[in-house]
Amino acid sequence: MLEYNKKKYFIFQVSELTTQLKSMIEVEFSYVEVEGEVSGLVYHTSGHIYFSLKDDYAVLSCTFFRNNAKNNPLKLKNGDKIIAKGNLSVYPPKGTYNLNVIKCEYSGVGNLKMQYDLLKKELESKNYFSKNKQLPRFPKRIILLTSKTSAALQDMIKVASKRFCNCEFILIDTLTQGKEAKYSIAKNLAYADRLNADIIVLARGGGSIEDLWSFNEIEVLEAIFSCKTLIVSAIGHEIDYLLSDYVADVRAPTPSAAMEIILQDKNALINQLIDMEIILKNKILKLMESKKEIIANTKQNIQLLNPKRKINELRQILNSIDNELNRTIYIFLLHNKNMINQLREHINIINPIQKIRNFKNTLESVSVENIKIYNSFICNKKEQCKQLNILLISNIKILITKKQVPNQESLNETAKYFVERKKDELSNLSSILNTLNPTNKLKLGLAQILKNDKPIQLKDLKQGDIIELVDSSGIASAQIINTNI
Repeated sequence: MLEYNKKKYFIFQVSELTTQLKSMIEVEFSYVEVEGEVSGLVYHTSGHIYFSLKDDYAVLSCTFFRNNAKNNPLKLKNGDKIIAKGNLSVYPPKGTYNLNVIKCEYSGVGNLKMQYDLLKKELESKNYFSKNKQLPRFPKRIILLTSKTSAALQDMIKVASKRFCNCEFILIDTLTQGKEAKYSIAKNLAYADRLNADIIVLARGGGSIEDLWSFNEIEVLEAIFSCKTLIVSAIGHEIDYLLSDYVADVRAPTPSAAMEIILQDKNALINQLIDMEIILKNKILKLMESKKEIIANTKQNIQLLNPKRKINELRQILNSIDNELNRTIYIFLLHNKNMINQLREHINIINPIQKIRNFKNTLESVSVENIKIYNSFICNKKEQCKQLNILLISNIKILITKKQVPNQESLNETAKYFVERKKDELSNLSSILNTLNPTNKLKLGLAQILKNDKPIQLKDLKQGDIIELVDSSGIASAQIINTNI
């Protein structure tokens, strides 16, 4: 049995077997492409990338050396499904094999996504996403760039028929899928841009990323960017974002939504018109009321500013002023007349002639009265003398009777002496009366002092008093300057 084994089989050392396997594997699998999901991803500080590719049944270790990794734009992360391109190698000390990755790319959709991201980044750096024209509210001409047999066209027509579509639609039949689609789209965009339309709608229904990829091609994107007409990108479903959506002026989630965005809702417009009508009516009514009020105020102002009315008012004012002036003149004249009468009366009162006349009358009256008093006084004295004489004679007779009769000559002397004495007394009294007579005083050059037409003594005068000096020749006014009495 042992001999049989020696004839049929060789016994290898581990290192020998590993070396033979390494040689066979590295020659046989010098270039392979392996598809799998990334796991255990490690970015080493040296720049090397270590990860594993796995599927449902196996795991393959991979090494992405620094020199190869830096030339590959793909940014790996766990869970990415990729195609790793490189060669297999065996590590003898551990008896393991490993894939040395030279290049990798996303698998299927993943590769397209990488291209999408790279192109998006490039276009963004070139400012391709800056188109943002505003949609006109009521477009007059709309160009539809889509396939004439597409469901997207029917959807747009159906929606447009329910909207306010008082505009012209132009359909340009365009390929939206396949290798030639990007050229058809670019050419038709350039043509549509020359038709003086308000909006160009680039539309296609839903599909896979491969079906919609034409709208990510650089030829289409450059044509969109070059259009002067407003572009609406309406590609695929709401979840689909194509690069044409970013470059276009407006992005619509679907072709149907594009019509809803572009065309106004009929019912909403009608409601807006009704609201506007109500608002306009209210504004017109308010405006009319305001204008009526302005007209009424203007009419009132016109009436107030009417020259005829103004003339009448001025005439009334003039009449009032005239009446007031006449009244003022009448009062002025009456007042002056009264003043003149008062002055005349005052002049008459202070008239020296009249005063002299009055004074003369007073003097005459006083003189008459004094004469009467004087005559009465003389008569009384004469009567008294007569009575005294009788009494004297009687007393003498009694004396003679009772006593011895004196010498007749002595009696005569005594009686004569008594009579002479009484005559002297009477003469003195007469002289005193003549002296006290005002008329005689005035004739002697003496003057009487009057204040306010009344006699006053010097001791009663004050500084500044106005007095009148009256004598037989007239009246003179004077003012007391100083009193030293």
